[in-house]
Amino acid sequence: MWISSEKVVQILVDKIEPLEVHLKFYEDISSPLKTPRIVLGGAPATGKTTVSQLLEGLGHTVFHEQAREIISNSLENGTDILPWKDLMAFTQVVWDLRNEQYDSALLETKNFYDRTILDSYAYLIKGNVEPTESWTRDMKNRRFDKVFLLPVWPEIHALDSERMETLEDCVEVEKFIIEAYEEMDYELIIVPKIPVKDRVAFILERL
Repeated sequence: MWISSEKVVQILVDKIEPLEVHLKFYEDISSPLKTPRIVLGGAPATGKTTVSQLLEGLGHTVFHEQAREIISNSLENGTDILPWKDLMAFTQVVWDLRNEQYDSALLETKNFYDRTILDSYAYLIKGNVEPTESWTRDMKNRRFDKVFLLPVWPEIHALDSERMETLEDCVEVEKFIIEAYEEMDYELIIVPKIPVKDRVAFILERL
């Protein structure tokens, strides 16, 4: 039986298309899911909370700073889980919470972190305290995609019951934060001292 060339082509297409669809599906399911993790780091009173709140208001996933809440609870309950009383105990509590935040990142969306375990490490450096082996392992294995540093800004610096660092303290803390991240091979992007909406735009434009 004679078959036209057009029919032959159609038969071949019918056989090939399902294979192509299958290959495309295989490529899709085999590609790793991305979980971008973006750091908002810096010393106290540099505007991180305000930036985080605006990012969250825009619909982004934000993991907020928890150290202030821990300090507040410790002061209220009269415990020594305070950075100026027992740095190691305080760091352990904060560290565990920040690891939980890291592990809670959502797939296929940007995850913003108001401070990380690297910021905790900076305070250890400041206090001449060596990190434990598990902490060092965490810093090597729990990597972040981008790090934005909000620099010390004297005009917005303020003290309260949980935030006791003077402006001079904040300048010193910032130095150790930079040291901590650079030691772990991160390149810090400095966020300019501009209105909060512009700071958020600056960050989003660089992702």
